[in-house]
Amino acid sequence: MDTRELVVACPLFRGIDPEELTGMLKCMSAREVSPARGEFIMSTPGTAPLMGVVLEGEVDMISEDYFGKKSLLSVLTVGSVFGESYSCLKARNRTIAYQASGRCRVLLLDYDRILHACKLVCRFHHRMIENMVELIAEKNLELIEKLEVTSRTSIREKLLTYLTRQAERAGSLTFTIPLGRTELAEYLCTDRSAMTRELARMKEEGLIDFEKRTFTLLAWEA
Repeated sequence: MDTRELVVACPLFRGIDPEELTGMLKCMSAREVSPARGEFIMSTPGTAPLMGVVLEGEVDMISEDYFGKKSLLSVLTVGSVFGESYSCLKARNRTIAYQASGRCRVLLLDYDRILHACKLVCRFHHRMIENMVELIAEKNLELIEKLEVTSRTSIREKLLTYLTRQAERAGSLTFTIPLGRTELAEYLCTDRSAMTRELARMKEEGLIDFEKRTFTLLAWEA
């Protein structure tokens, strides 16, 4: 798909006339980037407040503490917006980075121009802001879910909570998770080797079955 088709399909621009998008994107100084796997797209604090939209692929949202320890906060899929919360002035002292988990395409927008409607795009500008608020609310729910998972005491409890939420999202006891083993360990805030051993034990005990990223919750089957 070309950029225009991808943008039209993006939830951020839901309800906006495709014919108005060209002028709107120009007003917001929109530009597309195609980072390679592992490449950082942007980080905060940054030189200018930007907001990104994932057009293709996935983007990892990573937090880094004072000692340089990194934590995977969220995996942003197609249609997700990012950078909006940390573009606010009061949040620019937080170290948050956005990294391509594979080859992807991202649309970068001038955050200040999104918040302040100009005369050229005022007709649909407010609808886009409404869409952005809805997407932020969805992301907040995802972060609350992560807190629910990582607050569990043991690695097994964290895994079962995470896998149960993924099954609920898929509507099936067999599902494919978006994370590889290293990313999953980072998401759960645990050691990768210890997590891998726990997964093996859970499989031996008949709680789960898995092949790479595809899992089945056996304990829930009738």
